[in-house]
Amino acid sequence: MLAIVTIARAFFEAMMYLTFRSIVLISFAAVSLGSAALSAPMVISDIMLDVNSDGKLDRVALVDNGGLADLYIYLGAGDAPLDISKPPTFIKKELSYNNVHALAVSGKHAFIIRNGCGGCSNDYETTLTIVDRDGTFLVAGYTLDWDTRNGQGRCDINFLTGKGTLARDLGEGKHVKGQFKPVKLADWTDDDAPKICQN
Repeated sequence: MLAIVTIARAFFEAMMYLTFRSIVLISFAAVSLGSAALSAPMVISDIMLDVNSDGKLDRVALVDNGGLADLYIYLGAGDAPLDISKPPTFIKKELSYNNVHALAVSGKHAFIIRNGCGGCSNDYETTLTIVDRDGTFLVAGYTLDWDTRNGQGRCDINFLTGKGTLARDLGEGKHVKGQFKPVKLADWTDDDAPKICQN
């Protein structure tokens, strides 16, 4: 009888140990999966176009980077589901310190990046136009729209032509003078915005 009790007690203790071990492993797995989900990059916006004019669809994505946005470009990726775990052809880290919120196709071989603050007490939106020239991605255009307590307006600069216009308070746009040249997307920062457009 004592032997049976001893065996039963050993069996019970073994089951308790295995149950506790299972709970610990499951809890650890849940925490790991939760952490992975929280740390996984999130796509803010993505588009398809033939940005380098080679007849193949390319993918462009804005990816959240802890409150900032990184720009991923995948040449020749086609229309398959976007997989940002794969290394992109081109990446621009921390594209802007402003709220980057949207991509859009502009024409056949260009795209635009919008950032700014809508619904704020001082609204503004910046639009960058991106093109590919001989394998180099360039900021080809810059547009700033604003509607603030001090007025509203639009400043539009075409870096490719070197021309621009500036309109204030619903007035007609006037040509602005300056030496406007394309900037490599890889080198672009918020400080490269034309000074004539700052209000």
